[in-house]
Amino acid sequence: MRACVVTLSVCLVAGAVLAASGDKPYPIFPAKYFVENMKLLGPNFAAADAALAKGDFEAAKARLIRSRELLAVTITYWRDRKQDDAIRILRDVLAKLDGLDTTLSAEKVDQAAALSQFKQIGPACGQCHNAYREAVPGGKGFRFKAGMP
Repeated sequence: MRACVVTLSVCLVAGAVLAASGDKPYPIFPAKYFVENMKLLGPNFAAADAALAKGDFEAAKARLIRSRELLAVTITYWRDRKQDDAIRILRDVLAKLDGLDTTLSAEKVDQAAALSQFKQIGPACGQCHNAYREAVPGGKGFRFKAGMP
């Protein structure tokens, strides 16, 4: 009986703690993860560009798949911050990546079409970059613009 009372007390305390912290949920995808993904995304995207230029469609596809994986999960970051414009841009970029994946999945890949599609992705990414990031003085990378949640 005593074990039941102790267990019930622990459950009540844990419930109270969870209820009190309900106003501020744990960040599922904090800025740190977002930045890490962007730093991994850049080299993958550049490698896809080089592979496409060489006509190595399998390598390009692999790099683009990884790029898409890194980018897609960032939707949580933008949703948590209620940045609908960023979500719209993200969905547009993902749709372009999916279209390119379809082109690269053809039995006979049209390199000119693949390169054309690839060239549309960078400017789409740039929309988000222009809206939400700025260069760190001294050429030391990028950061979120001031005032970003």
